[in-house]
Order: sequence, then C-alpha cells, then structure tokens
Amino acid sequence: MKKLNRKGFTLIELLAVIVILAVVLVVTIPSVISSMNTAKGKQLKNSADSITEWFTKQYELATLGSDMVGTPDAAYTNFVSGLTDQKLPTSAPGATMTPEILKAAGLTDTNNIEGKVYLNVNKICIKLKAKNGSQFFNSSVSEDDPKNNVEGSGC
Repeated sequence: MKKLNRKGFTLIELLAVIVILAVVLVVTIPSVISSMNTAKGKQLKNSADSITEWFTKQYELATLGSDMVGTPDAAYTNFVSGLTDQKLPTSAPGATMTPEILKAAGLTDTNNIEGKVYLNVNKICIKLKAKNGSQFFNSSVSEDDPKNNVEGSGC
C-alpha cells in the first residue's frame, strides 16, 4: 500500500484563519482610528498652547521695552505693525495670524491652519482651526466641530 505524503493546510483550516484575522481587523481598526484622531486633537491643543506662550513672551517684550529685557522677534513686530492701531485686538474674533507668524511661533506645518489672536483682559488668546488637509485635521467630524478648533491656555 502506498503511503500518501500530505503536507500543508486544508481549505477549511485556511478559511478559519482568514475569518479570525477579519474579525480581529474589524474590532481593532475603529479603535486605532479613534486614537489617531484623539492624538491629532491633543497635538493641535499643544500647538495652540505653545503659540500662546510665544505670543505672551513677545507681547511682554514689546510692552516692557528693550532696555533690559531684549526686543521682540522681528516676525512679531512686523505682524503687529500691520494691524489696526499697531496693537493686538482686544476682542474676538481677533487678528488673523499669517503662516510666517505661525512658523515664528513654533508651528512647523502651517498648511490649512487658521489662527486668530487677541488680548483677553491681560492674557493672550490664541484660537487655532484645523482645516481639511491639515496634519491636525480630525476627519471623523466637520471643520466647525470643537475637535478641529482649539484655544490656547490664555483664553
């Protein structure tokens, strides 16, 4: 009698493995996407806080004068000189930040980011909006959703 040399997997075994992998993917993909969107929102919030700190420092340097503490960044000086009355607005919606000022404040990718700045009592208020195409954009919600619009720590 001939002995059959059976090596490999049966069709049923292969199908069982494929079904198990499909179930694992269906369960994990939504949680991964949710985690990515949460991270984008936190990254946008951190950027708003960093820009708030930068603007606060520049505003203080401009307000105190350059005798002992130094001078504000040239990007800040150019930005403010282009505003009405050469002062930061004191109410919302505020002055629109240019990509140059966002880069000077520490934001590396300014594509599809809209920023506003104004004085809120004695604090700098920064509002950032991530638009579609931005690295911060949370695609699971609309552009007007709070997840795509954050305020800095001074607001």
